[in-house]
Amino acid sequence: MKTSNSQILDSFMDCLLTERHASLATRDVYRREIACFFSYLDSNNLEYDTITSAQLKQYLIDNAQERKLSAVTNSRVITSLRLFFNFLNQQHVRDDNPTELIKDVRHPKHLPETEDYDSIETFLSVIDTSDPIGLRDMAIFELIYSCGLRVSECCNLLMTEYYPEESRIKVTGKGDKQRILPVGDIAKEALNSYIQNARSQLLGKKKSKSVFISAKGTQITRQEVWNRLKIYSSLSGVKLHVHTLRHSFASQLLRNGADLRSVQELLGHSDIRTTEIYTHVNTEDLLEAFQKYHPDV
Repeated sequence: MKTSNSQILDSFMDCLLTERHASLATRDVYRREIACFFSYLDSNNLEYDTITSAQLKQYLIDNAQERKLSAVTNSRVITSLRLFFNFLNQQHVRDDNPTELIKDVRHPKHLPETEDYDSIETFLSVIDTSDPIGLRDMAIFELIYSCGLRVSECCNLLMTEYYPEESRIKVTGKGDKQRILPVGDIAKEALNSYIQNARSQLLGKKKSKSVFISAKGTQITRQEVWNRLKIYSSLSGVKLHVHTLRHSFASQLLRNGADLRSVQELLGHSDIRTTEIYTHVNTEDLLEAFQKYHPDV
């Protein structure tokens, strides 16, 4: 008897967790994409165990048009399907993989946006640290900038993962991989000031293991951090996006002579090719400066 769509999807999710150690966020993405694929199969009287490469290509075309997908998102769809059909091979549900004849969508690599030190200082200077929220926000953005954190890594940081005497933090990144990071003096001062003078006020009578607390006394969310960033970005006139501080951290390290492998470890990149994109940013900086000061060359 053929396994139902919901059962095979649950089994696929279990495989991603046990064999690939995929994070919850990654599994959620794959679940949504395969569920969307199943919906298409049901609407077109198709089956996952018999669909052909030609039919799969048609699905990708129809899906991209209907959802108005970018090349990046469509590439994610193909990756999800490729993993799913590999799983079907492992389960002996199919002895072929219809995605093998489908080429991934090539999309241009967009260089990460970065800001120089003075711009970051301007952005931070508008944060009012006379109240608990301001002290918290200063600590958040100083820490992200000092350690090159992802916003989620900052939000999920626990009190037991901050080692003030050693000026270190332990963060959990993508794929639940942990790394120990040094905390710069300025970030450490901002973090200590927040913990000593603001965290308990934000908590009130509540308890939390998280370092960063919202005005409601609960762990701060990524959306809240993004909203606070937008406020300070508007006040300072420095147009930052959520990952600009992390990108600027990486770019400045490389500009100051750090080796690529060290930056990869600090950022928590599993593939050094992801880190290499920052070398292109620095090259563009050099070209821009050269053209500015030597326009006739």
